[in-house]
Amino acid sequence: MADKSVWKACGCRDESGQQMGAGCPKLDDKKHGTWRYRISAGKDPRTGKRRQVFESGFTTRQAAERARNKARSQLDQGTYRDDTRETVAAFLTSWADKKESTGKLRPSTLRMYRRYITEDIVPAVGALRLRQLQPHHIDDLIGSLLADGRGRVTVRRIHATLSSALTSARKLKLIGSNPAADVELPDAPRPMVHPWEPAELGTFLTKAAEHRLGALFEVAAFTGLRRGELVGLRWSDVDLINQVITVRTQIVQAGGAKLEGKPKTRSGEHRRIDIGSRVVGALLGHQFAQQQERDAWAEAYSDNGRVFAREDGSDLSPDYVSRLFHSLTTKAGLRQVKLHDLRHGAASLMLASGTDIAVVSKMLGHSTISLTSDTYSHLVGGIGRQAAMAAEALLPPTAHTSHTPEALK
Repeated sequence: MADKSVWKACGCRDESGQQMGAGCPKLDDKKHGTWRYRISAGKDPRTGKRRQVFESGFTTRQAAERARNKARSQLDQGTYRDDTRETVAAFLTSWADKKESTGKLRPSTLRMYRRYITEDIVPAVGALRLRQLQPHHIDDLIGSLLADGRGRVTVRRIHATLSSALTSARKLKLIGSNPAADVELPDAPRPMVHPWEPAELGTFLTKAAEHRLGALFEVAAFTGLRRGELVGLRWSDVDLINQVITVRTQIVQAGGAKLEGKPKTRSGEHRRIDIGSRVVGALLGHQFAQQQERDAWAEAYSDNGRVFAREDGSDLSPDYVSRLFHSLTTKAGLRQVKLHDLRHGAASLMLASGTDIAVVSKMLGHSTISLTSDTYSHLVGGIGRQAAMAAEALLPPTAHTSHTPEALK
């Protein structure tokens, strides 16, 4: 007799809107539907009603059978943990709380997680029991987000948040598999960056030099530091003699609060960035002006050791730096770009000067070289030609050298 405790089903619906479940004709496709099991768990001692243990979301029959056998064994031993009634909303809330308690997440990341959970995920699937959540539920969530006009990058981040939480649930044996793992996501190609041309950057820096924070933009333009790293930079992180900046911290905004933490990526922590004479000169001039402000404010000066601070020494807000950047851009009569584009501009200048992309990636604090390559691939064509020509120059000329582009002119 066939074992009916394990079967395959899906969430497809027929013309009347009824779920076809195990009757869907597409189930012969290995990638369609999921496996599930149901076993008897005796009677509930409190109500006397018959209990069943049900779990779904398994990608193979074997995985469902293993989970069923484990549940049977736990029921026999009296160790089965009945988490089947926990909702997606309840689990996501506890998951976020645990993430916060570890202290490993940056405040901005945790705030993003909670916002996605509260505003996007819970309204769509929060009422479902955790073990009821299926890939088609998540597929519907993604579809509705896109239909509401949410950006593709944002949709992918919302999915990543849910998938991370469900991976934790799987590790805790609350579900058999992660239903978000194989859901099709919208393409989100990295946008092509178009930073200022050197002449435009020069015009901006000339205008910025009129402001007391002009040196901040000099540093940004030639080092590629993020705005949070710029406002978090301390003089103890700057070695003007050896012309090196060490990135150790950043300031981020969480609501109205300014919070100090580690740089955005692990590879960005404690990275050393060499600086040229122009940046050193700008910092020396800024240091002198800052000392005058310190003397003028006397005991009222809040000395946090920051390289870039308000007149009274208190910390700058990252948002303030962005607003100042746009104001100076307007005054300089330039096309509007984002403050982050100064970072892109710094990378462009380094690549154009022939700096190896691995060095550029390290200076920017990117998590991988592939991220640098994907972002700036359209800027490295000339470098590739230079490399090809340099390789050819290592060999003696041959008869084929007469067929060069110059010879065809």
